[in-house]
Amino acid sequence: MSKNTNIYEISFSLKQERRRFIRNAILFVVSFFIVMNAILAFVVCPIQQRSASMEPNVPSGTCVFATPIGKKIKRGEIIVIAQRETKLSFGQKIMDLFAGAFTFQKYHPWTNEKALMRRAVALPGDTIYMKDFILYIQPKNEKHFFTEFELNQVSYSVDITVPPTGWTPEIGVRGSFDKMTLGDDEYYVLGDNRLSCADSRLFGKIKGSKIQKRVLMSYYPFSQLKIFSFLK
Repeated sequence: MSKNTNIYEISFSLKQERRRFIRNAILFVVSFFIVMNAILAFVVCPIQQRSASMEPNVPSGTCVFATPIGKKIKRGEIIVIAQRETKLSFGQKIMDLFAGAFTFQKYHPWTNEKALMRRAVALPGDTIYMKDFILYIQPKNEKHFFTEFELNQVSYSVDITVPPTGWTPEIGVRGSFDKMTLGDDEYYVLGDNRLSCADSRLFGKIKGSKIQKRVLMSYYPFSQLKIFSFLK
């Protein structure tokens, strides 16, 4: 009787230990899943550039890390903006939430397709004009105009390759325009590929509320590893 009791106690103890192990393993996986998604959603998230609009600095196919943290945009910083403000239904919000969670925030079927990666070249209060695809800026309370490269807080280059034969200002985006002044909450965004990019020259100035994230760095392919801005 005593021998059978010992076997039963040992067997029961092993079962309890196995259950604890399984419970702890599940708790760890769930916790890791929640923490990683929280980090990717609210601290830093991966985004893939899918067009040539930001070449030569962010070629098509480049993966970057972006963050929603920090509202003060630096002049020349790459940002992610909402292309259009479309209200999602409750069902779309839920599906978008689950799709993001189960892909570690890499894929959002409704919101990813409505976001653009562009450069915030002019800030609220600036007076600007463009000549030969280069933006000239007169900051608020300043008396003189400067090129975008003289004022930028983030170093970058642009692709202004000589247009092909037969190119006219009526084809594609404008390379020149007259003076305009930005309002208190207005930004002027441009692509680095100035000859082939949908930016503020087409859809106009944007409100600060449309800015979703700031791009910090590119991490893939490794040959494109580059820091664009720091988290502040």
